[in-house]
Amino acid sequence: MIENKIRKTILDKNLIEKGQHIILGLSGGPDSVCLFHVLMSLREDLEFTLSVVHVNHKFRPGEAEEDQAYVEDLCRRQGIVCESFVHDCQAIAEEKGISGEEAGRLVRYGSFYAVAKQLIDNKRYEPSQIGIAVAHNLNDQAETLLMRIIRGTGTDGLAGIEYSRAGELGTRIIRPLLDVARGEIEAYCQEHQLEPRVDRTNSQPVYTRNKIRLQVIPLLEREFNSQLVEGLNRLSKIAKDDKAYFDLQVTEAMEQAAVVAAGSNQGRANQIQSGQEGDQEIQAISFSLTHLQEMHPAIRHRVVKKAFETIGLDQGITAAHLEAVDRIIGGGSDSASADFPKGYGAAVSYGEVRFFKNDPITLGYVSKAELKSRLRIRIVKNEGSLKDISKNGTRRFAALDLSKLLEKIWSGDTPYFDRIEASPKQEEAEKDFQQKLIEEIQIMLQVRTRRQGDWIAPLGMKGRKKLQDIFVDEKVYKECRDQVPMVCIGDEVIWIVGDDVSGHTTGMKRGRMSENYKLDRDTKDIVLLEYLEKL
Repeated sequence: MIENKIRKTILDKNLIEKGQHIILGLSGGPDSVCLFHVLMSLREDLEFTLSVVHVNHKFRPGEAEEDQAYVEDLCRRQGIVCESFVHDCQAIAEEKGISGEEAGRLVRYGSFYAVAKQLIDNKRYEPSQIGIAVAHNLNDQAETLLMRIIRGTGTDGLAGIEYSRAGELGTRIIRPLLDVARGEIEAYCQEHQLEPRVDRTNSQPVYTRNKIRLQVIPLLEREFNSQLVEGLNRLSKIAKDDKAYFDLQVTEAMEQAAVVAAGSNQGRANQIQSGQEGDQEIQAISFSLTHLQEMHPAIRHRVVKKAFETIGLDQGITAAHLEAVDRIIGGGSDSASADFPKGYGAAVSYGEVRFFKNDPITLGYVSKAELKSRLRIRIVKNEGSLKDISKNGTRRFAALDLSKLLEKIWSGDTPYFDRIEASPKQEEAEKDFQQKLIEEIQIMLQVRTRRQGDWIAPLGMKGRKKLQDIFVDEKVYKECRDQVPMVCIGDEVIWIVGDDVSGHTTGMKRGRMSENYKLDRDTKDIVLLEYLEKL
């Protein structure tokens, strides 16, 4: 019986746990209607709750509306909540320059996640308690394998459709029907008089999958193997076992070689697997160049794909992309890079291979206005509490000699606090003068990122040094050099803000201060700069 087969798949693959809520994608066709009927019968036994999402793609005017009405009526009769979404997928496809099939997939999963988000935001369920059920079956698996073989898939692609995978928002996508053949589904619907809707386009060879189903599989079954579907599914199960083994090897390899976020040489396999470090999403990931060079290509290519998956790219990586990474790893250049789909990239940097999303926001871009607002300025008397001057500027604060700074800004004699005449209102006058001085300093100081010609006189060194040379010395990642915050006067850099303060992952691990404004024994008043990571 189908019920027993689906129940066994759910339990064996741990697809549904007690107390979970399942969102079922219900199109109205035989597959999803069968799954709906079976899940209704299993929900008390397995102790889960159920709701339905229907998406009207507007591909078949009139019929699509009839499908929607059928699903809504079915759910109403069964007392199940149904949320319907209507999207003009053809218009979306034309706007985005994608196929109608891809547009349909985007809006379907977008609708699933929209409902899941409502449940999470309303505190009804935790993300891990939400499963999104879709009705892929045994024949879908065979069709998928043939499509991938024709397109030249790698061995991992032979694993086909997974029983479950991670979804957005912390949910999981589950496929309880994956061990059930299409013929069994149709027989079940007939036996229980379910009368599902039939999409007439499924019988037309208009899409690649339809052509595989209607033309290729019947030909192969007739001429070569009458049990083709079962044979392809055996191949899928064997490939899944191989993939599971390789996944373990990849996790171990990543743990040994990975440098996650900024400044750590320890492997963090669990964080890599989850795509997070603490509460932060990982935006870039690096590996030891030597470790990657020493890996067998079968492991290295999987590490590369897993690295991109970790930072958000889980589709579109081809053999050509993997070969490009091989070239930059073995090319002997310390600045080689390779482009990947959707704005992602890989680059060799200072003995590391770095994988990142190559857009300003991900790399740490902050607008000039926001940079300016992050700088807090105070003036304090020098009471000798700042003893370790060598660490000046390497933390959240940077301390400057006020007289040296004003000499740079005004290039002349300036009034200082000790020149304010004694009077009953001396304290008030001093505060007023201090505030005006801070306002003047705020106007003159620039908080920005690098520009051509920038230089600094590094603390503890004689003479000046080009900012570019500082970035090379500090091993700042090439693609991130435009994201390092700095405090400047003209083209002179006073303070380079390090990653430990800015929260970025540029490779500028600690800040650098200018020698020209350092504190000394003659310092009377201190300009204390504070860079705020979050506003």
